Formats: sequence, C-alpha cells, structure tokens
Amino acid sequence: MYYKVSRDPIHSEIFLYPLEILAIDTKPVQRLRQLSQLVGAEWVYPGASHNRFAHSLGVMHIAGLYAERLFQEHSRRRIVRLAGLLHDVGHGPFSHQFDDVVYKRMGLQDGHDEHRERILLELMPKEMFKAYERLSDLKKREAIRKDLKQTMGAEDVTIESLTNLMHEVNNVFKGEEMGSAEYNVVQGPLGADRLDFLLRDAYHSGTTHFGVGAVDRIIRNAYLKTRDSKTILCYHVKVLDQIYTSLFGRFMMYKNVYFHKTSRAVDLMIQEILSLVYKPLNLSERVNDLERFLDLTDQALLTEVKLEAKKIFERHKVDNEGEIESSDLSDDEYNLIEAYKILRRLETRDLWKLIVEIAFTAEGADPYVMSVGIVADTLQKIRLRLEKLIDSKDVPDHDRKVMRRLLDDFEVVFKSDTPYKLSLVHPQEFVNSNVFLYDPQSDAVISLEDYVKNYPAYRMLASNLVQIVRIYVTEDVRELLTKYSIVPSAKLQLTTRW
Repeated sequence: MYYKVSRDPIHSEIFLYPLEILAIDTKPVQRLRQLSQLVGAEWVYPGASHNRFAHSLGVMHIAGLYAERLFQEHSRRRIVRLAGLLHDVGHGPFSHQFDDVVYKRMGLQDGHDEHRERILLELMPKEMFKAYERLSDLKKREAIRKDLKQTMGAEDVTIESLTNLMHEVNNVFKGEEMGSAEYNVVQGPLGADRLDFLLRDAYHSGTTHFGVGAVDRIIRNAYLKTRDSKTILCYHVKVLDQIYTSLFGRFMMYKNVYFHKTSRAVDLMIQEILSLVYKPLNLSERVNDLERFLDLTDQALLTEVKLEAKKIFERHKVDNEGEIESSDLSDDEYNLIEAYKILRRLETRDLWKLIVEIAFTAEGADPYVMSVGIVADTLQKIRLRLEKLIDSKDVPDHDRKVMRRLLDDFEVVFKSDTPYKLSLVHPQEFVNSNVFLYDPQSDAVISLEDYVKNYPAYRMLASNLVQIVRIYVTEDVRELLTKYSIVPSAKLQLTTRW
C-alpha cells in the first residue's frame, strides 16, 4: 500500500497511510502544530516546546502497533489509527487550561473530548474532501480511494463516504462508556495516548529517567478476550511489572513536570488570562463557529490580547506601560488590560509565587472533597492573621499599609490550586475502564484489583489517590508573610476525635 514516512525522535519512523495522509493535510490537524503540548512546563523545562501535532502522530503510531497485534480486519486497524491521529483535534489554545476555563463556562464538562465530536462529524469530512480535491497526484488519489474502499466499502471519495468514516472514528471514542477494546487501545490506562505522552514529554523535558516503559513488550502481550459477552482488552500477567513501571513513570511525570509548582503557576496565570478575555474576545461564539475555532491557537490568542490592549491604550492616549483609571474603562476594556498585564509578566517570567503546599491521601474517599475544605480553612487563617496584625501596635505603618491592601484585594492576591488527583497504581482505574489481566495457563481473565490482593509487593505499591493543595500569591509578598508568620503551617492536621 502507498505510504509516507515521518521521522520522529521517539518512535524513529512513523508510517502514514493514504487516509491518514488525507486527514493530516487538513487545517484541523495542521492547527495542532500551533498548540503547545505542555503549556506551563515550558517555563520550567525549556526543551518542552513540542506540540500536539507530533504527539498525535505518535498516538496514531502506537495505536497502529496495538491494532496490528489485536485486529485482523483492515477497517478496524485503519479506524483505530485515525482515532489516535484525531484524538486531540478538539483542543483549544493552551489545551487543558482552555478546558478548565472556556469549555467549562460553556457547559462542556468533557472539554475538548466533547468538542471533538463536532469537529469530526461536521468539519473533518469537508476538510478531507477539500484536501482530496486539491490533489494533482493521480497515484495518491487512487491510493486514497483504495484505502477508503478497504476501510468503508465506499466506491469513491465523497463527503458522504468521508462522513461515514468519521462516524466510525467517533464511535471509537464513544466506546469509553462501555470500556470497548478500541477505546482502551487509544485512550485507556495503557492506551496509545498515555504511552506516547509519557515517552514524548519525558524526552523533551529532559526527564527521560521518568519516561520509561517497555511499550513493545506491553503491546505484544495484549489480548482480546470475552467477559460478560463483551470483547475486552487484557494484558498477560507476566508483564505486570512493566505495567507498574509505566504507571510509576506517569506518576513521576505528573509530580515533577505537569504539576511542578512553577509549571502550575504559569498554568494558573494562563487560566486567568482566558477567564478575563472570555467575554471581550467572544470565545464561546468562536468555539461554536467551527471555522473560526480553527484560528484559535496559542500565539494567535496572545497576539490578539496584545493588539486589543494596544487599541485601548491608543483610545485613552497612554503608552503600553501607562496606567489608565479603571473608571475610564468599560468592563471588557478593563479585563483586556488586566489580561495584558499578566501576559507581560509571563514574557519576563515574573510568575505567581507559591506560599502553601499540602499533599495528602484519603483512603476510600475522593480527596478533592477534602481539598476544598483545606483551601478554605487555610485562606481563612491567613485572612484572620492579617486582620489581627493590622490592629497591632507592633506593626510599622508601612507594613500595616501593605497588609490592609492585601486584605482589600484578598481574592486577587491569593489564588488556590487543586490540580488533578495523582495515583501511583490505582486498580480501580483499570476496573472502571474494563481493562483486565489474562493468565494463559488457567485461561482466566482477572481484574488487577483481585490479582494484587494475592501479592503483598503489588499491594504495597497500589497507593491511594494523592491530592495536592497549593496557594499562590499574585505579587511577591513572601518576605512580609514570613516576617509575621502569616501563613499557617502546611502540616495537615487530621484527627479522629469528635
């Protein structure tokens, strides 16, 4: 079959087949070149400047390795590979930060995964057909027709046949609800998405000692089995150590790269920018208009913030560093100027500063629920301490003035962060995803949860969920906070006494 090869630092060579080439040569996929893979981590790890386009090719490649192992039919292999390629097309600027602010405000609880469906079904067929019509290479056109016929049984490349193809791709993602094998191959606990971002992000961050995993061995020991009349993805029990190694690497990447205190400071600042410009830049309307959505990229959004701020400065006849009385600004103008100020700080790496960090686990409960209370309690203690010090005669007037301002702008200065929960190895993740272990000797399908009960070493590694709670300040007042012991101890006090 006709193919091209893309050179890749992680997988060496990635083969691209006709329908994949057609999908790649569309704006929704090419746009991924302009979306950062790690966002805030780049401010800590300078090499982590890679993009979601390269990651998407890597996911397609690993999904293809899985597909060759598990599926005999050309159609299933091609559709799974396309699902890997297209899994991130719903991402907005700054990826997960856009999820946490813009998509959340729009009511898209599943964020880019939810928006992806519209792009696949409404936009990709048209974009792929345009790409096909542009082709002058008759050999390539014929290869695409042949690939589409083998995959979908269609005689010609039309918008209708490409729409049917995208429905099949979208069905892979719908398989999340039932834990289908195809879904788990792409985005399950050991799916292509996770395996690629672990290796790729570790490589570009310079933390390759975390990004280890015997991908080839894990995939070679994957099986399709039947359980409760459903086809499920299983892994040979003998590769459990390799599975634990990959999961441990994932934990260390989250702890040290994705949730690094400074990475998260940048993420929070970008979230603040997105929140401030949500209304002035009509982000919800532009997301809903799929053609305009394609122009929303990381740098395009930041450039737009600068241009809009410059217009405001010109209207009010001040330079870019000038201060404008807030009373002279509309709400939208004020928010754009505030976003611009944060952007200028990012450009000089003048970042928000961490003052509190607490990490804890909670057995048998969701630690996020506890984290909300811990944040509220810590902030209340800081507030009460400031109020008490303001009334103290021992505090010099200069310090008292700063404290009063901190109280007046408390919500602006003190920012909390409770990022996603971490887990080292959490068997329930596999159970929820419908992914199991398989023992060929007994021909038994076993849940990871049941298997580790019989092995103390694995039980010891199966940790609880870990929640990180952090509080940042948007201006560096750490010296003052330390001088007067304003920040309470980060030690978590847990008691069983009533």
